[in-house]
Amino acid sequence: MLVASVAMALAGCPSGGRRPVPEVKPEEAAFAGVPAAERPFVVLPLHGYPLVAARDPAVRVREAWADLVRTGDAGAGREAAEELLASDPGFHPARVLAAQADFLAGDDAAALERLGPVLEELPAYTAAQLLRGRAAERSGRIPEAFGAYQAAAEVSPPAAQRAAALRGRAIEIVGNRLTDALARGRIEDAAAALARLERWAPEDGATLEGARALAAARGDLRAELTAVGRLLARAPDRRDLLIRRAELELEVGDASEGLQILQRLAAEQPGDRVLQEKLEQAKFRWRVGLLPANVQELSRRGELTRGDFAALVYRLVPHVRTARSPAGRIAGDILEHPWREEIARVVNLGLMDVDPTLHSFSPERSVRRSTALLTLLRAVETLGPPAACLASPLGRSPAQESVCSAAARCGLVSEPADCLPGATLSGAEALELVRRALRLFSAS
Repeated sequence: MLVASVAMALAGCPSGGRRPVPEVKPEEAAFAGVPAAERPFVVLPLHGYPLVAARDPAVRVREAWADLVRTGDAGAGREAAEELLASDPGFHPARVLAAQADFLAGDDAAALERLGPVLEELPAYTAAQLLRGRAAERSGRIPEAFGAYQAAAEVSPPAAQRAAALRGRAIEIVGNRLTDALARGRIEDAAAALARLERWAPEDGATLEGARALAAARGDLRAELTAVGRLLARAPDRRDLLIRRAELELEVGDASEGLQILQRLAAEQPGDRVLQEKLEQAKFRWRVGLLPANVQELSRRGELTRGDFAALVYRLVPHVRTARSPAGRIAGDILEHPWREEIARVVNLGLMDVDPTLHSFSPERSVRRSTALLTLLRAVETLGPPAACLASPLGRSPAQESVCSAAARCGLVSEPADCLPGATLSGAEALELVRRALRLFSAS
């Protein structure tokens, strides 16, 4: 009756010499208060409401909404919504009605603020998602708009159309946010951005690149290997991804697979010195993979102790196991240590020091890079063939500057500034230092 009476009133009847009034369709009259472009997004607040609404509040919402979309009177719409909320503060359709009034008044920010708690509780609420999508789009909040449209796309063709139109831009914006968050060290913000991308476009290149970057930032090598594998499925010939996959396979995956990848790449480009170096690293890591599991586990640790490093040196430098050892020195704090034999051997060869006063080795203390470099330089000096880089004896207590200079001359580090004597040492870093030291043993 309401629609028919409004239509009749607006249509009018021509009489005398007066110009006829254009006919207004009933549906146009019923939505006269809403611009045509916005009508698909200002729907009955009960639409898609996932809870059961009591009869009387539901009827009142229908009536108030019909008045709002017919007249566009935002003030009356808010007043009706507030009356409903006074009786039941948790009645979600009344909050959506108030948000629709804000929207029609041009206050998108207020509408979005009202809708936030509703959708946090009821993310599948269609009427709320449709309004959120349109208000967010009008505000330039493209990712929020896309997410809302996509949530309603299955039941609303207009929402599906807007989601398709905004998809590429939304993914680009969130991908940029992820990259920026990682650059600023804001890992949790980056993780939230990635979660959005994985909901929206799990197989999109931006999502996969984001997953790889976040895994690398977290130091999660297994997750990074998974992400690299998915990227390679899309671009199997990307050289940077193949190299990274090989490195990750050697560290946390299938070492043989990693070695084969690098052998194939090096054979294709025999003049590439960087590839040849990576191949040598891979061969060394493959050999490490043949060692007992407890030794391999040391190579994966984020920070080594003095005892750990002594065990790696013992296992990876053959000369340490075969050289004749002088009379033993006692370090009382290694007697119950699981690496006591390895530590004793390294100490008795004079490669690592014992506190002369306390007669302690401190096996559980973090090993410093200066100690690791000095240990390897001593091994080269005392157990290997003469090395030109160690023409001047190290002495028993060389200064850190001397250790760093010698390490650079011998190729253990690229230059003295890379020595970082006070820094701790990871298992992967220790393996690389040992590998470089072993080249001096094989040079002869």
